[in-house]
Amino acid sequence: MTDGFPLLWLCGPSGVGKTSVGWEIFTRLGRAGIVAGYLDADQVGLCYPAPADDPGTHRVKASNVGAMARTLHAAGASCLVLSGGVRHAAEVSRYAEAVPDAALTLCRLHVGIDELRARFLGRGWRPELLAENERTAAALDHSTFADLDLDVTGLSVAETAPRVLERAGGWPGPATASPPGPAPAADRPSGPVPRPVPVLWLCGASGVGKSEVAWAVFARLFATGVTAAQVDLGQLGFLHPTPANGRANDPAGHRLRARALAALWPNYRAAGARCLILAGEVDDQETVRGYAEALPDGRFTLVRLHAGADVLRERVQLRGRGVGPRLPGDPLLGRSPGELRRHAEAAAREAGRLEAAGVGAVRVATDGRAIDAIAAEVARLLPDLG
Repeated sequence: MTDGFPLLWLCGPSGVGKTSVGWEIFTRLGRAGIVAGYLDADQVGLCYPAPADDPGTHRVKASNVGAMARTLHAAGASCLVLSGGVRHAAEVSRYAEAVPDAALTLCRLHVGIDELRARFLGRGWRPELLAENERTAAALDHSTFADLDLDVTGLSVAETAPRVLERAGGWPGPATASPPGPAPAADRPSGPVPRPVPVLWLCGASGVGKSEVAWAVFARLFATGVTAAQVDLGQLGFLHPTPANGRANDPAGHRLRARALAALWPNYRAAGARCLILAGEVDDQETVRGYAEALPDGRFTLVRLHAGADVLRERVQLRGRGVGPRLPGDPLLGRSPGELRRHAEAAAREAGRLEAAGVGAVRVATDGRAIDAIAAEVARLLPDLG
């Protein structure tokens, strides 16, 4: 391990457990009092349609990983845990260049083919990509770019995390005092100053379906050929334990996430994004103003999704069982029935508060409606981007 900002990168094929193991390492470090950041690279690479020469959007991902490393370190992180797929040494080099002062440790996780197949299909996401994922796994098995290779066949997440840290030589080691240096500047479009960018923000109570609807709107734009970026705000502020000044000055984490969004947006725009789709909670109008100030060229439209108490209870229970998008740090996943009931009741109270306050420029009812129908209604709020 070299001197610099410690960055532990977990890679491997889809389904191998890199995100789950990365999150487990992040939470263990926090419990030990080590202020760590966590980032899923895929969550900062949603800018599509992708250019033909970069179908995996690694250019924008790498720029955004660098931006997030600097943002989290400036907020107090002494190290960063990163999860994300990578296929060959050239891609690794691109990410390393984006965080030039990081001490990068790349750990490749792999499992037996039967277990990988079971894990991949068990996620219930894009089963038609199974064969491609297995080809990726086979190619990675013949690669040599990782610093560490760890066979996790038959191991649980709780068993894998300490083995990774042990193999990484007691990572993160002594904390570094100097923040990561500046990454190479993104290529900015030449010519006149770009016009304001539409920002469509899906908000609402926990469990109402913000992330699913945001993704569905994003997919509709993708299908029409409009280059758009999509961000789940909850994925931008993973820092634990929160430093004392953060707890006092930014208890909900909105300032940190707004700074992160401001750092990411130039990279999305340089990649050709013509609009931004956000999903995230809104406490009040002051929260919205903070993000709007961070993106002064954004034209915000706040859309509040609403659901009745019974529907929220059902959706919270489903999410706790793993139904729907699986995002790192989901506070509902794996919770007991009693915990989920309490969370559902809190979500119903929050929905009532938002309803009474009239939060959002537009209110969209979601009870008894399919995601595609809700997304179609929301997408109509965007200006013509054709």
